[in-house]
Amino acid sequence: MWQCNYGKEPFDMRLFWLLCIRRLWVILAGALAGLALVGGIYYVKNVTLGGVIPYTMDSKYYLEYAVDPSDQQTYSYFAAYTWNDLLKSEDMVAEMLKELSVPMTEEELTASFEAQLISDLRICYIHTTNEDEEKVREIDRVAGLAITAVGERQKELLDVSLLDRGQPRLAMPDLRTLRACILGAALGAFAALFGLGFCEILEERIQVPGTLVRRYGAPVAGYVSRGGRPSGELAAQLEYLFRDKKKIGVTAVNGKLDLNSVVKLLEKLEAQGTASGKEKAGERKCLREYRAVSSLCQAPEAGEALRGQEGILLVVQADFDRGKAIEEILRQMGQLGVTVDAMVLAGADERLIRHYLWGKKKS
Repeated sequence: MWQCNYGKEPFDMRLFWLLCIRRLWVILAGALAGLALVGGIYYVKNVTLGGVIPYTMDSKYYLEYAVDPSDQQTYSYFAAYTWNDLLKSEDMVAEMLKELSVPMTEEELTASFEAQLISDLRICYIHTTNEDEEKVREIDRVAGLAITAVGERQKELLDVSLLDRGQPRLAMPDLRTLRACILGAALGAFAALFGLGFCEILEERIQVPGTLVRRYGAPVAGYVSRGGRPSGELAAQLEYLFRDKKKIGVTAVNGKLDLNSVVKLLEKLEAQGTASGKEKAGERKCLREYRAVSSLCQAPEAGEALRGQEGILLVVQADFDRGKAIEEILRQMGQLGVTVDAMVLAGADERLIRHYLWGKKKS
C-alpha cells in the first residue's frame, strides 16, 4: 500500500527556509549567544587578563658599509638575525649591563630590545619594549651605544650614526574585539540554522500536503486550515477519490484530534453541492455518510469499524503528528486489511502553504 524511505527523501530547502523565517528569533538568539561567547572570551583573554600595557620606543640608525679592498665591492650587508646575534652576544650584553643606571637582569635586558631591518638593509631600527618607562629609555640608550660599538669593531662597517630617536609610548595591543564578535555571531547563527535543520529531520512533522504524498504515496485530498477553512480543491478531490463509495470512515493518527469537527466540515461541503458543481448550494442532501472512527492508537478495537467502511480518510494533524506515528498507523491498517483511500492535512498553516506554493492562488 505504501513505501517510506527517509534515506532517499530529498531535503525540502524551500520549506526549511520558510520555517526558518518564522523561527527567526531562534537564529537571532543563536547569533547573540555566539557573539557573547566568542566576543566575551576574546575580550576577557586579551583585555581583562591581558596584563599591564608596556611602553615601547624606537630608534633608527644608518649603517655605512665599507668596501672590500680585494675586489673593491661593498661588504655583504648584515641581516636582522646577525644584528641581534651581535648585540645580544655575551660580551656586548655584559657591557650594556655596566652602562645601565637601573638594576636589570641579563634575561630582562635581552628580551626588551630587538634589532629590525624593515625595508632598507642600511637602516637598522632598535625596538625597545618594557613595562617601566624609565627602563625603556635606559635600554634604548645602552642599545644605541652597543650598535655604535659594533660599527667600530666590525671591518664591514665604516660608521653607524643615529638618524632618529623616538619617545616612550604605550604599546597599545592590536585588539580585534569587533571581528571576534562578528565571527561569534556568524558561528552562532550557523549553529542555530544547523540545529533547526537537524530538529526538522528528527521530528519528521508534516507541514504541507506535498510531503504526505512524497513520503507515503497515498492521495492527499487537500487541507483544513487552523481556522477550520478547507482548501479550494478539497471538495472536488473528495468527490473524485470517493466517487464510488458512500460510507466513508474518518480516522486520525492521534486521538487528540477532534474528528467530529472534521466530519461536520466534510458533511457541510457535501451538502453545499460544491463537489460536483451541478447543484446549487443547499439543493441536495448529503450523498456520502462520513463517520468518525477513533484512532487505532487510541482504540485498537476500532479496526473492526474501519473494515466496515467502503472508504477510509486518514486525517493527519499538521505540525503535530510525527512521521513514525503516521508510519505506525499505516502499518496497523495494512495488517488489518484496511486501505487508506485519501489523506487530509488538518490544522494546516494556510499562509505557510500559500508561500510555499509560490504564487498559487489563495484557496
